[in-house]
Amino acid sequence: MSAPDKIQNRKDYFTTGEFAKLCDVKKQTLFHYDQIGILKPEIKGSNGYRYYSYLQLDTYNTIAMLKELDMPLSKIKEYLNNRTPEAFIVLLNEQKKLAEEKIAELKWLSRFIESRIEVTKEGLAASHGDISIEKRPEEHYIITKYTGSNEDRDIYEALAEHIAYCHDNQIYSPYAIGGLIPSESGILEGDYKYSHFYTKIDPEDLFTANNITTVASQSYITTYSTQGFEHVPHMLHKILDFAKLNDYDTGDYFFEDLLLDEMSMFGFENHTIKISIPIIKHHLK
Repeated sequence: MSAPDKIQNRKDYFTTGEFAKLCDVKKQTLFHYDQIGILKPEIKGSNGYRYYSYLQLDTYNTIAMLKELDMPLSKIKEYLNNRTPEAFIVLLNEQKKLAEEKIAELKWLSRFIESRIEVTKEGLAASHGDISIEKRPEEHYIITKYTGSNEDRDIYEALAEHIAYCHDNQIYSPYAIGGLIPSESGILEGDYKYSHFYTKIDPEDLFTANNITTVASQSYITTYSTQGFEHVPHMLHKILDFAKLNDYDTGDYFFEDLLLDEMSMFGFENHTIKISIPIIKHHLK
């Protein structure tokens, strides 16, 4: 049957507009597919009009399915030009692997968001200067040593190096970087000094990390500064006074965790910091 005869048998063919409506796409999409050779109309009339066969709906649906799998049009065209059942199985196995990787990424992202929500809620509930005893489960950290000065420039350079170290080890934690403050030598006159920086790791992420420090489940003396870092030195002394008053022996380091930072608050003076130290022993009176 010649092209003019085919066009006359309009019941078997659709104009571009009709075919686009059936496929629920814009006509421009079909024009683009024609231009790149991935789905050409079966007939082009002498007047330039394009006509699609109902059989081409299957081809379009195949293209749409592969696009849903994030397959680029160039790859789709290559597959359509060389399709076989065997090639289809190979294609689906490749896409299955990619889908499984995306599912794993989304699960990680969900856990990241949930952890961030919990940290933010804790910051919102914090009361400035209140002291409590907190029992924590086993925790896991990436820890890097800090030997720099107490100047902000040195500290922030070390924080950047710590982040780079974590990323090199495929660690992307929802928790802000924390600092370890030696309980003996870290408290200065009106100030304090870090000895290490750390990143907390959720148990689900341990299999991706190296050089993990695991801290056993134990109790901590805990307080908060809801008015920025300026009040941290006072909080350190307050915790030690509380420990002495209650006959607690404490660990060698304070843990300083930033709960509310620039991601949720304006200004360093409004940041919420959690300060805690492990209880080693309680001498009963």
